[in-house]
Amino acid sequence: MKKLIFAILLLALVCTSVSTFAQQSEGSKIISEFKYKDIKWSVPQVGKEVKREVLDNGIILYMMEDHSLPLLSMSAKIRCGEAYESTEMMAVPDFTGSIMRSGGTTNVTADSLNAILELVGGSVETWIGSENGGARLSVLTKDTELGVRLMADVLRNPAFPEDKIDLMKSQYKNRIKRRNDRPASILSREFYHVIYGDHPDGRILEWAYIKDISRDDLVAYHEKYFAPNNLMIGITGDFKPKEIKKLLNQYFGDWKQKGITFPKIQKVKNEPKPGVYQLQKDINQANIRFGHLGITRDNPDRFAISIMNYILGGGSFTSRMTTKVRSDEGLAYSVRSSFNTGSRDLGTFNASTQTKSSTAYKALRLMMDEVERIRKAPVEDEELDGAKDSYINRYVFGFTSAGQIVGRLMGLEFNDRPRDLLQKYLDNIHAVTKEDVLRVAKKYLTPENLTIMVVGNADNFDKPFDEFGAITHIEITDPVLE
Repeated sequence: MKKLIFAILLLALVCTSVSTFAQQSEGSKIISEFKYKDIKWSVPQVGKEVKREVLDNGIILYMMEDHSLPLLSMSAKIRCGEAYESTEMMAVPDFTGSIMRSGGTTNVTADSLNAILELVGGSVETWIGSENGGARLSVLTKDTELGVRLMADVLRNPAFPEDKIDLMKSQYKNRIKRRNDRPASILSREFYHVIYGDHPDGRILEWAYIKDISRDDLVAYHEKYFAPNNLMIGITGDFKPKEIKKLLNQYFGDWKQKGITFPKIQKVKNEPKPGVYQLQKDINQANIRFGHLGITRDNPDRFAISIMNYILGGGSFTSRMTTKVRSDEGLAYSVRSSFNTGSRDLGTFNASTQTKSSTAYKALRLMMDEVERIRKAPVEDEELDGAKDSYINRYVFGFTSAGQIVGRLMGLEFNDRPRDLLQKYLDNIHAVTKEDVLRVAKKYLTPENLTIMVVGNADNFDKPFDEFGAITHIEITDPVLE
C-alpha cells in the first residue's frame, strides 16, 4: 500500500509539473509525452483484506492487521442519536456521549481514568451525533488488554457524575449565550432552520432544553441504546485475531442482548422556501448563502451530481464560482458550493461566500449566473476530466490506512449500503458524461426554489436583493438564558 501511495504521489507531481510548465520548456514537452503503465489498485474487501466476525452476544467485529507499528486501535459504532429524539430532548444524546468518557465509570473515576491513559500514552473517546454514537481507543500493543478493559468499562458502566453534568450545562449555556457573535454561525443556523423547519436538521438549540437535563435522563438513554446487539467494533493495528477475540469475550462477553425499539426518524418535508431572508447586523461584510433541498444518498444520479457540483463551486480554486467571483472580480476569498449526497433523507444544495457590503449584490448575482450557466450548456471537456480526476485521486487516498479501510467497510453495513458500493465507485465516476452533468444540473438545480440568506447591513449593499425574490426580515434575537 505504501509503495502504491508513493507511486501515485510521484505521478501526481509529474503531471502537475507538466501542466504548469509545459509551455515554458522543451524538456517539459518531452516529459509530457512519456507513457506510464496504469496503476493497478482495487478496493479492499470484507473476507479478503478485512475479516468480519460476530461474537456470541451479537457484537459485530471488523478486523484488519497492520504490524508496521506497535499500536492498536479500536473504533465502535452504536445506532442512536439526536435524530431519534424530540426537540425537548435533543441535547440528551450529546450529554450522554460526552460524559460517558469525561465522567469516568462506576469502577474507575474520571481522574483515575485520565491518569491511567496518560501514563500509557493511550486515549479513549466517546460521542453521540445525529444518527450514531461512537467510541475510539488507541494504545500501544503492550497495553492492549488494559485498553480493551477500559473501553469496555466506559461503554458498559458510565458513572454520569452530577459535577460533569453541571459543567457541560455551563459550557452549553455559554455557547448559546455567544451564538450571535459570529455572522457565519448565524447564517448557518438560520439557513438550515428555514430549509428544514422543525426537522432535527433544522432545530435551534435553546437553554430551555438544557437546563433540566438530569442524571436520570442520561442513565435512561444509555440503558435504552447501549447493548452488544447494537454495537459494531473495528479493530486495526498490531494484534492477532484469536487473541483479540479472547479479550473481547473476556470484557464484553457477559454483556446481555436486549430488545431495542428505535423511534421513527422524522421525514424531511420537501417544501421549498424560496425568497430572500435578510438578517440585519451592523458589520462591514455580507455573509451570503443560498440553496434548497437536494437528494438522498441512494439517488442513482449522485455521481453525476458530485461531478457537476465540483465544476460549479465544489472544486476549490478551479470551480466556476471561485474563478468568476474570486479570480476574475476579486470580490471574495472563499466561494463554494456543496451538494450533500450522503444523507439518509434529503440533503441540501447550497452555495456561500463572504464579501464587502458594497459588493454583496454583485457577488450573489455572479454566483446565480453560474447556476444558470451550468444548466444551459454542456461543460468543457477539460472541466469534466479535471473533476473526475480529482474525485478518483481523492478516493484512492481514502484507503491509505487500515483504520480508513475498516471504517469505510464497517460503515457500509452500519448504514445499510450496498456491499459493492466501494468497488463500483470508480466505475460510476468514470462513466459520468457531459450530457449527464447537463441533465442533472437541469433536474436538481432549481433556481425558482432557492432560499437566499444574507447576514449583514442591508443599508450598505450595492443593490437591494428584491430582484431575487420577496424579502423576509428575520430578527436576530438574544437567547433566553433563564
